Amino acid sequence: MFIGEASKSSGATQRAIRLYESLGLLEISRKGMYRVYTKKNIALIKIIKEAQTLGINLSEMVILMSEQEEFDWKLVSDFLNQKYSMIENEIRELEIKKMNIKTYQVSIAMCLKELDSNP
Repeated sequence: MFIGEASKSSGATQRAIRLYESLGLLEISRKGMYRVYTKKNIALIKIIKEAQTLGINLSEMVILMSEQEEFDWKLVSDFLNQKYSMIENEIRELEIKKMNIKTYQVSIAMCLKELDSNP
């Protein structure tokens, strides 16, 4: 299949598919001057798109390919564990910030109440 059909099948834009190829994430065969996409290519494009929704950027994916034709799945698993830990830390930090904001809101409300009661 050609790039238009690959785009429809994968849900990625033609521009994105070309970018993935230029970064070395996709190995595409050619028929004359046309790129020819296989079902395996489409599956990989879908994996790349899904990884992006998880917050994995393209440069990280290039590293995870390890200059191979496919992802190093052990490396991917380790990377996802690290990403998960980072997100857990971010959540903890955000919860602390949330509690601090609540504390400041209560303090400010008390100050305003005192100002209103002292004419």
